[in-house]
Amino acid sequence: MKSVNILIIVAFLIGAVKAASGNSTVSVEAPTIVSTVFKYDPSKTAAAVAGALYSVASLCLFTRLFMNKAWWGLCLPIASTLMSVGFFMRIPMATNPNSLPIFMVQQLLTLLPPAAYLAFNYILYGRFIVNCVDRRYSWIKPERVARYFVISDITTFLIQGGGGGMEASKTATSQKLGANILLAGLVLQTISFAFFMILVLYAWHGIVRDGLLFREEPWGAILWILMFSSTAYMIRCIYRVAELGQGNGGYLVTHEIYFYLLDSLPLLIGICTYIIYWPTKYLEASAKSVYNMTGRV
Repeated sequence: MKSVNILIIVAFLIGAVKAASGNSTVSVEAPTIVSTVFKYDPSKTAAAVAGALYSVASLCLFTRLFMNKAWWGLCLPIASTLMSVGFFMRIPMATNPNSLPIFMVQQLLTLLPPAAYLAFNYILYGRFIVNCVDRRYSWIKPERVARYFVISDITTFLIQGGGGGMEASKTATSQKLGANILLAGLVLQTISFAFFMILVLYAWHGIVRDGLLFREEPWGAILWILMFSSTAYMIRCIYRVAELGQGNGGYLVTHEIYFYLLDSLPLLIGICTYIIYWPTKYLEASAKSVYNMTGRV
């Protein structure tokens, strides 16, 4: 699995750079929905590479999930699969740049699935606190963490979806309003996720303060995994905010390569972390450890 993960990331990086680097400028023909929003002609090759690699990642994640019967983590491979479809939809979108249905489906399937990646981390955090350490290490009751943050993400999900749909309008006013709504949703999502990362760091600090050594605990890898994947997701959040914050015609918006290197790649790295370190292994080992010491889970 480790070699598969590395190959996925390396192949994505090489393929995206080669395919997208030559598609940074908009066509000189009459403006279309795609050229108006993206300011470049989307690369079919880059979209195919990204879609294929996300498909491989999805297959690996589904394999991990079914092997461990960890149904609580179903949101991760499903979202990855939907995102792979979103990348593949960029191919017909490039061929039919004035098709509103294709554009909207592509936008929704590349903008919205990352919310499920974040949800997976929320659920994992709660299970880690409850099953591996102590509830006092969490600012918020661990059973409620996923609920609160998922509600927050659903709210920002709806805001982003509405903004993404309005961006496809052919009127400048609606496009600008849609971009502003989308930006607001991304900013709120970024702030919300930043609070979650602070929550993880708070638990980390408490555990270290009490003298627990990560390397000696069966659950030791979980916090590292959470922080690494969350950092990758945060890179994407910051990029998205910066991209839309530059406004229509900004440097990031007009260069497709940054969409792949600062959006799609960090997300891929984040979800591929769980291909190598599927958390059930560490959660179950911790439960067994507690059972051996106390006679109960």
